[in-house]
Amino acid sequence: MSLTSIPGAAPVPGAVPRTRPATPVVIAAVVPGPFVDRVRSLLGTGSPGDAGAEDGDTENADLDVVDVLGGQGVPADSSAPVAALVMPALLRDSPPDAVLAAVERADWVHFLSTGVDGFPLDRLAGRTVTCGRGANSSAIAELTVGLLLAAEKRIPQIWEAATIEPFLAEPLGTLVGRTVGLLGFGSIGQELGRRLDGFDTRLLALRRSGRPAEQPAVTVVRTLPELLGAADHLVVAAPLTPDTDRLLDDAAFAVTKPGLHLVNVARGRIVDTDALVRALAAGTVSRASLDVTDPEPLPADHPLRHDPRVRILPHVSWSAPGGLNRGFGLFADNLRRWRTGRPLHGVVDVDAGY
Repeated sequence: MSLTSIPGAAPVPGAVPRTRPATPVVIAAVVPGPFVDRVRSLLGTGSPGDAGAEDGDTENADLDVVDVLGGQGVPADSSAPVAALVMPALLRDSPPDAVLAAVERADWVHFLSTGVDGFPLDRLAGRTVTCGRGANSSAIAELTVGLLLAAEKRIPQIWEAATIEPFLAEPLGTLVGRTVGLLGFGSIGQELGRRLDGFDTRLLALRRSGRPAEQPAVTVVRTLPELLGAADHLVVAAPLTPDTDRLLDDAAFAVTKPGLHLVNVARGRIVDTDALVRALAAGTVSRASLDVTDPEPLPADHPLRHDPRVRILPHVSWSAPGGLNRGFGLFADNLRRWRTGRPLHGVVDVDAGY
């Protein structure tokens, strides 16, 4: 992989929906059964007075939400426009034929997650595609700040310490004056940059566009080696694409600043797992905080599970009160926009993969 640039998470200009869809509309819901009911409740499918219709708006009264994973399909004789709502975490392996059939009937496909990796993007050609970009960025940024502080403040070691002696010889660290590198500067990187600004850290970011950061405290660098060579903490917040797949490999770790703390809150495959094990053994990486891994979950006997310098979370950085509701709410807002021909939020460039 190239070490010179990556596709960051910068917003991608999206296409305006091709036409204003006529009513009624079929929504092919590729989500677990209980969430299908939540979608129906949120959209207020049924009479104009149902929940989800706002200020007398009756646009959702004629929606038909079908439970694809529950065995329902888009009616074969239907001429109504079709929107597909997909939770890609359910499709780790190849999507079932029923899912592909529903998506290929759709004029517009919305992914609840920010990332669309793992879905065969070639099956989306010619369709408007959006994602849940930004829905959980604040929660992910908050947890990342916690991981950075835990590394500097030696948590949980200080909770378990019986005496103060070890911390007199080797005091706790600080984020003041530390360099935090942001691999990707989309919605997550930007939320994190705002939160870290108050810690007097030096903030560097690598973004695909190379544009200067919208935040004065963040400096955009041009190459991956430049970022890795300066960072005390590296936060992976980029999308998984062919260009970022195992981007952090042996060659990348060879140019990192010794003692790097690696934080991955994006996708496990951006990090070459075997290369990370070698970098930890060599001391190039001193600590790793991983919300995502490759494979996920790691086998019980994997060396990363038994390295005390590695903290593994169960892919929960997105979690916060109302987190799932924000994702469904973003879809509902986009549905209103789609039905009235307005620009959509979170448009995905299928060719770029995010």
